[in-house]
Order: sequence, then structure tokens, then C-alpha cells
Amino acid sequence: MGGIATSARGLLAMGNKMLKIVIDTNVLIDGSNDSHHYANRIIDLVISGNVQAYANKRTLRENKFLVFQKITDPGYLKKLEYFFDLVQPVENTKRINVVEDSEDNKILESAVAAHADFLITSDQHLLKLKKYQGVKIVRPEAFWQEWEEEGESGWLKWLKNFIIKT
Repeated sequence: MGGIATSARGLLAMGNKMLKIVIDTNVLIDGSNDSHHYANRIIDLVISGNVQAYANKRTLRENKFLVFQKITDPGYLKKLEYFFDLVQPVENTKRINVVEDSEDNKILESAVAAHADFLITSDQHLLKLKKYQGVKIVRPEAFWQEWEEEGESGWLKWLKNFIIKT
């Protein structure tokens, strides 16, 4: 697999396949800091249908619980509710134990089960892996940089959507 979306609706150049991502809870929380934050932009990509997000049901429940505990911005919370509705459920069928924190292993299990292209996180334990079973493990800004390098599919498209919304 691999590659970044190069045409509308997140189709990959190879195989016309939707780009798959798994987003760690810390990224969802970081997005509340600023509407221009990379994490917020990535959430916009999911909402606009340019990429597909995945999570197992347990992680999704935990994500919802944590973000509603830690985030106070009602507009961002509403956006996350919509985002959560779009996240595709995945069943973790294979236990992974490569990171010292069991919570980190669970999100990695989801990324592997979903055959995700990217696991987007700020967690140092996961980032040290860089790649695991075909899943690139990157910070939000690194994901965005790859997305942006694809021109119209990246920064310019996000900017146009942002301008239209405001």
C-alpha cells in the first residue's frame, strides 16, 4: 500500500482506494487548541470524506469519554460528535504487544486490523516504531506534510473548504 490521496474524495493513485487512518485520542484533544491545528485539519479531512478513519468500538467509547471530559469548546465538541459518527468500526483480531503501554498496543491493533495507511499520534512510544506491519506511525504535522505535498488534495483543498465554511 502507501501513497497519499491524489484526487477527489481521498482516492489513492494506486488502486483507487480510500486512504485509511487511525487517530489517537491525544490528537483529537490537541485539535481543540486551535482551528488551524494539524489535528483539527485532519478531522476536517475525515468529515469532508477525503480520508476514512477507523477505531475499535472500545477505543471509540474511550475516545468519546476522554474528549468530553477534557474539552470545553462546544463547537469543537459538536465537530467531534460528527467525526465520531463517521469513524468506521474495526475488530481487533490480533493481540499486539510491542509497546510498553497496553493502551498504545490497542490503538496499534486497530490500525493493523483496519489495514490503515497511517496511525496519527503524538505518543512517543508509538512514534518510536515509525512503521508497523505496513502502518506509518506519524505526528499530525508529518501526516499533513505528506498530504500537502500532493498539491490540490492537501493544503489548497483544505484552505478552500475552510474559506467556504467561514
